[in-house]
Amino acid sequence: MKALAKPATENQTAKSSINLIIHGSSNQLCVDSRDIAKEFGRQHKNVLQTLDDLLTDGTISRLESKPRNYQKLGRQYRCFELNEAGFLKAMPFIGGRKSREGQKRLVDEFLRVRRQLDRQAKERETLAYQVARLSGKDSRGILTDAIQQFVEYARERGSQNADRYFSIITNAVYKALVVIEPQATEIRELLTAVQLKILELAELTAAQALTEGMESQQPYKAVFQAMKAALDGAVGPRVKILGG
Repeated sequence: MKALAKPATENQTAKSSINLIIHGSSNQLCVDSRDIAKEFGRQHKNVLQTLDDLLTDGTISRLESKPRNYQKLGRQYRCFELNEAGFLKAMPFIGGRKSREGQKRLVDEFLRVRRQLDRQAKERETLAYQVARLSGKDSRGILTDAIQQFVEYARERGSQNADRYFSIITNAVYKALVVIEPQATEIRELLTAVQLKILELAELTAAQALTEGMESQQPYKAVFQAMKAALDGAVGPRVKILGG
């Protein structure tokens, strides 16, 4: 299960009170059924009943709506978490005294946060290439340096197999980009120019995530997991590579 990022309250404007949930590096946006009830002016139990009905008749799928629990006054209650597709499909059926206003505010917020996430992703990509250009090294050299630092970092924090991170991280970078069948010995030779650029971005992203994690003094295992999550968000669908 992907890690749950902080709700978008940190990214909200002063006028907005809507909390969207951002899942992992994939940046999947979701909204809580409690927020839907508030924005639409309905009781939460009525929104739950509507969502139950929509799930039963297949209007929204289990992939678009996840059941969750929350605590209030020491008791557990249920709610739903809808992704963008689930919310847009459910929206016409929610109703309520503030239906039009709620629809507008929620859709506007989805679009605003999505634009902000896209802009941040573009800024991270630009920063990665700036680092490469200013250092005078290629992406593989930058990643190698970062892995060497990380190996020492992990060893100082009690890792008994820190040296294994050289191969583990290198393989993680390649696996984020390609599916290799059978194992190819020189992956770079099998990639197109565009794919090579994507690989460079993945290498720089991994190096940047490792460096940022070490600078913030996170546990070495957490740094590694954050690097893997950053890789998931840095590249698109994997490319199948055939080699011998």
